[in-house]
Amino acid sequence: MMFKKIIKVISVALCSVMILLGVAIAICNITPIDIDKRIVELRSYCRTHGYNTNYGILVDYSKHSLKKRFFVVDLNNGDVVMKCLCGHGRGGESTILKGDFSNVAGSYCSSLGHYRIGRERKMYKLPAMAFELDGLDNTNSNARSRAILLHKSFGPMSLGCVTVPLSRYNKVAELLHSQSGGVILWAYE
Repeated sequence: MMFKKIIKVISVALCSVMILLGVAIAICNITPIDIDKRIVELRSYCRTHGYNTNYGILVDYSKHSLKKRFFVVDLNNGDVVMKCLCGHGRGGESTILKGDFSNVAGSYCSSLGHYRIGRERKMYKLPAMAFELDGLDNTNSNARSRAILLHKSFGPMSLGCVTVPLSRYNKVAELLHSQSGGVILWAYE
């Protein structure tokens, strides 16, 4: 009789843990409330400046790095077609969860603003591919000279680059190669 009570208590406890874990996972997968507004703003920016109006990328650095904050968006219909985790620079007051931002060479911080995603190339000193990022705003105008790239993650923090998991990087690369014109990545907080 006591054995059955113990099993029941353990079962209830395990079920509770599974429910809480499911809620935590669901919370991490939530798309930001303002994403529709950001997509409209990105679409308008791309049209006004003559960039690709099919797809864009939003990076919401207001979220901590354990939440999905990298969003590939279809600018034609406003859908989020992919979302994933995203790393940030390790410089300044950055922590694993939250980045600090700078446009200064040697700061190892990520920068906020609009980027035109350039060509894919081999990374310096690493056997990996990456996309060049050209900063289009005062807050990220040194991106090219700082070698700020979009590349696969090598850990939770980078030298200022936008990083995503390898499996997602490959899908992003496939999409970017299928597009003509400059696709815009907008990093904001």
